[in-house]
Amino acid sequence: MKTTKLWRAIATALTLALLVCATATPAEAAKAKGYLFKYKGVTVGMHSPAKKLLKKAGKPLATKVTKSCAYKGKDRTYKYKDFILYTYSHTDKGAEYINGITFLTNKVSTKEGIKQGSTVAQMNKKYKKGKEKFGIYTFKKAKCKLQIEVTDDAVTNIRYVGTK
Repeated sequence: MKTTKLWRAIATALTLALLVCATATPAEAAKAKGYLFKYKGVTVGMHSPAKKLLKKAGKPLATKVTKSCAYKGKDRTYKYKDFILYTYSHTDKGAEYINGITFLTNKVSTKEGIKQGSTVAQMNKKYKKGKEKFGIYTFKKAKCKLQIEVTDDAVTNIRYVGTK
């Protein structure tokens, strides 16, 4: 049991490291493809502008701002009730682009309908080709990784990660 928790902690740390440094140019951001996230009528992909999602999600419970590791801008983390949104910008006052999303509750789902509590069979029906390691299934599409963590045949965590 302790080994599983250790590997999950390592996987989470690696995901966060990717989120901090995986960025795209404005031209790439305009062409965001891959796995999409839909929330209150707003559909976004990794490296797409964050403006509409930030507006629709409302005031976050917490915000953290750090210096970008790749640009002169800022990386931001917005914690909401149901998810955490990670963004980056190319300049201090520049537009923000989505670099990652982590689900916190089963009130949000992927565009394909998978959420915390979904079964492995439901996940496999929606996402055909994925690699599993330590209970974390990784699906890649365009500049996005979708990581779905499974415990006892149920989805327990979902993360979108923007990649280069």
